Amino acid sequence: MLLSAQPRKSIIDLAEESGLFDINASDLVCESSANGICYYDFVLSCNPCGSAEGGMTLYLAKFDNKVNLELFETAHIPRELFEDGLPNSDLGLMTLGVLIWKQTVAKSRLLCLVRSMEGDTTQALEALKRATYKFSIHHHVQSTGRRMSTSSTSSYGSAHSYLSEGMRMRVLLCQSRNVVETIPAQAVRETKALLNPSSNPILCLCFPLV
Repeated sequence: MLLSAQPRKSIIDLAEESGLFDINASDLVCESSANGICYYDFVLSCNPCGSAEGGMTLYLAKFDNKVNLELFETAHIPRELFEDGLPNSDLGLMTLGVLIWKQTVAKSRLLCLVRSMEGDTTQALEALKRATYKFSIHHHVQSTGRRMSTSSTSSYGSAHSYLSEGMRMRVLLCQSRNVVETIPAQAVRETKALLNPSSNPILCLCFPLV
């Protein structure tokens, strides 16, 4: 049996890395009306891995109808995929996340957390729009406005601690944790095509323009 040299991270550490403590329950409101409040079913986010491991980690959090964390999954995107042409941007990785977890998030409400929306995001937003449309996903992109940390011991001050306390209690109610062991080659191929349509226009035909 192979044992990892690093201890398994706690759900609190993972939630902090994923950016869940930068939002609160009100951020999970998808829409409200006279009939009540509709919340996002899932939150998708990413963060760089440690320098030794390299690459990025994608996080998918599923919330129940009481806005408590029900399921938390992670997927490691190795640096080799970026060296092989996969764009290394938070917004671009949201499309990859949708395609990795397409069977899970289909016909749901999805909140995508990114660290920033700087630079030209036109093609990345279009790619995400096409991917979510194909699987009937109602999505929204929200910037956290900070650089997420790979250190679980980092502190963001008393104001952040106060605001995140409610989310921390929701996270502790998590019922299940899973790790995606293998990144589907098809998801990577489709992500590259959507982010650079001229590279594979035929494959892009599988994702109708919205």
